[in-house]
Amino acid sequence: MIAQRTVTLGQTVHLEAGDFTLVSFANGSYRLRDDLTGDYQVMHHLELAAQMPPGETLETSDPIDAKPIDEVLDGLDETKRAVIPFLQQLIDGTPVDGGDPLPEFATHVSKTKRLDSTVLALSKAGFEVPLGTLKRRLTAFEQKGVAGLVDRREGRKEKAFARVPEAVQNALAKLIVGYENKSTVTYTVIRAELKAMLMDQFPDPADRPKAPSLSTVERLVKHMGGDQNPVLPAKRRETAALSPKRMHRSRQVFGPGDECQMDATELDILVRMPNNEIGRPHLTALVDKRTRSVVGLNLTEAPPKAIDHAVLLANALVPRKIRAWAKDYDAFGLPQMPWSKHLSKEQLETYDSYRPYIFPSRILIDNGQDFRGTVFGAGCDRYGISLTQTPIHDPTAKAIVERFFHSVKTKFCQFVPGYSGGDVLNRGKDVAKGPLLTLAELAELLDKWTALVWQNRRHEGLDDDYRKNWSHSPNSMYAACVELTGHFVLAFQEEDFIALLPRDERTVQSDGIEMNGRMYDSPHLGPLRNRKRSNNSTPKVVVSYDPSDEHRIWLRSSGDAGWITCYWIEERGRSRPLADAISLEAHRRTLETLTFSDEEADDLMVRFRNEAMTESTDRVQAAALEQKKKDKETKATETLAAVLTPTIDSSHDFSIFAKLDIG
Repeated sequence: MIAQRTVTLGQTVHLEAGDFTLVSFANGSYRLRDDLTGDYQVMHHLELAAQMPPGETLETSDPIDAKPIDEVLDGLDETKRAVIPFLQQLIDGTPVDGGDPLPEFATHVSKTKRLDSTVLALSKAGFEVPLGTLKRRLTAFEQKGVAGLVDRREGRKEKAFARVPEAVQNALAKLIVGYENKSTVTYTVIRAELKAMLMDQFPDPADRPKAPSLSTVERLVKHMGGDQNPVLPAKRRETAALSPKRMHRSRQVFGPGDECQMDATELDILVRMPNNEIGRPHLTALVDKRTRSVVGLNLTEAPPKAIDHAVLLANALVPRKIRAWAKDYDAFGLPQMPWSKHLSKEQLETYDSYRPYIFPSRILIDNGQDFRGTVFGAGCDRYGISLTQTPIHDPTAKAIVERFFHSVKTKFCQFVPGYSGGDVLNRGKDVAKGPLLTLAELAELLDKWTALVWQNRRHEGLDDDYRKNWSHSPNSMYAACVELTGHFVLAFQEEDFIALLPRDERTVQSDGIEMNGRMYDSPHLGPLRNRKRSNNSTPKVVVSYDPSDEHRIWLRSSGDAGWITCYWIEERGRSRPLADAISLEAHRRTLETLTFSDEEADDLMVRFRNEAMTESTDRVQAAALEQKKKDKETKATETLAAVLTPTIDSSHDFSIFAKLDIG
């Protein structure tokens, strides 16, 4: 709130009769003391205003200074009230506890040392106050006492940027919209463009509003632009613009294979291709949404085509064969998957029964030409697999497989020799000069990492409904789901005791409200999404929740017109048949079987990398020794043949034969 300009008690005013000091005020009249004679007189406030000369500069009064000290103390928080005796001790050395003065707070000690001692004393008392904050509070306390500790920003009624003319705000809004799909600029450029636009709109300087300062333009653009701020990177603005404006709600699946997401990416690894050239391979992945299991992988030296996707599909539809490193399953104590009980003894010795077998009944793809090829489509038609194309420019449509690619980069690629860093800024100078894996060796290492690490690593997207901050691995979730099937039936629910529920404060983001690791959303949250204050902070809303029901939360609408019910966007838990059984079974299997944390997953990746590099180096050294032996035998044969061949002059035959190394 802007403080009013007025006279204050104790102020000296210049009247026609001389200079007077305002001593007191009562019943609309002031009691004044003549500064020259010391005589007192009473004057009505209207007469005082009439006698004051025009243009008299008055002090600015602070309404907080006029409040009683008890009322001011009641308005302070616990930390500010606790710091008052420490501030007094800083000024005159008065002990906080009323005991003997402490030597470190004596007046002859430097102010810097006393401040450091106060910060330490406050920390021991349970109050963490930074040194800079303590300095500011000490200055305010010295100037105004307890009233100086009051935060003047609280209780303001003026709207954000109320002093900026509406014409300036409208012009700036048009300017921000005009930067859509354009390159990133600076605030100085925006201010210059704004000044030029105001000059065009208001040719007469007398009518033209003044352009805001650079700092005000920066705050205005941040407030009005949001994620379309022209100063932000252009790619970030483009991605933010593609975010759906509708309510975020994921597509629900129940069993493994109900939806599998497929996509391709270029790995940040340099490998030796089959043609002996060095390049970055392309990875195509098929990931199951329900269990986060990897259904199929394919590494290619060039961007994949429809035939490459058909090969991946063919490999995914049959169980994988046992690899040479399958002994590590038993070494880690990993269990076989439930489908293995249907295999014969011969099949158990042939197929990898430690990995899930998932038939993809529906595959989600993008609109790339490689996915729309005839070969891949015909293969899906043959086996009754439904192909679904994602909407154009929808970055969240295949979030599961995109998250898998991110994990491959952070949990796999960074540990492999030849890691290129992701961009030219992070790429090392001699990456290609070091030892590199071949494409086949990388494919084998990636398959091993997927089977042993990814499938048994706890995944943040597979939350345990019975243990807080605990997650399932893809294998444990698959084992829980494989025996249970059914349809989703959303139960109709109503609540009329919302007002009696416990409450908490949360912010409303573009994708809803986060609470206890779960996201809740509602179509009626539109007016509350991504609100910002003038200082770019996000206001909070009061949320009501039922501790025994994690599927819904409630909050009051912006106009207090009623309750807004926000549902858990995953729609799991007790709102579906058999979902409780799946969650409980997944919880039990996760506790009983081995799963890997992020740190353990990284350690395993280092171990697998070292083993792969050792095997690769041994093969290269063995090939070099074999070649050296062959070259030696060839040289010996040629030398012996030259000795035994008759010539015209054979006087040196014996000396040549003596030099022959036949060992």
